[in-house]
Amino acid sequence: MRNHARLLLLCGLLAACTAKDWRAEAIANAEDTVRAQVNDPKAAFSHLQITGDSSTGQTCGFVTAKVGSLTKGARFIIYIDGAGPFVEGGMGHTFMSKDDFDWAWLNDCLHEGYKA
Repeated sequence: MRNHARLLLLCGLLAACTAKDWRAEAIANAEDTVRAQVNDPKAAFSHLQITGDSSTGQTCGFVTAKVGSLTKGARFIIYIDGAGPFVEGGMGHTFMSKDDFDWAWLNDCLHEGYKA
């Protein structure tokens, strides 16, 4: 019986070690998506965080990207269910008004636990 318990424990540990980290994958996907959205493959990111869960959450963060000859910084939101990306200030191709973006940032990022 003791060997059976050890085998179960070993299987559980192995499964935990080989399982994909959906949060790391969501952040990597968000970075790739925002880079394409702002048309800057060298865009830099900071304060990235997942809020919510793996089916209804979102990636929130800050991006710094080259826009023409200028470098601009902005907040962004990408919904895990596929909506977005929404980049503040019209940096991206997907438009969301400032009021709508501020509302989404407040409710979908800050109220869901985002901390900059």
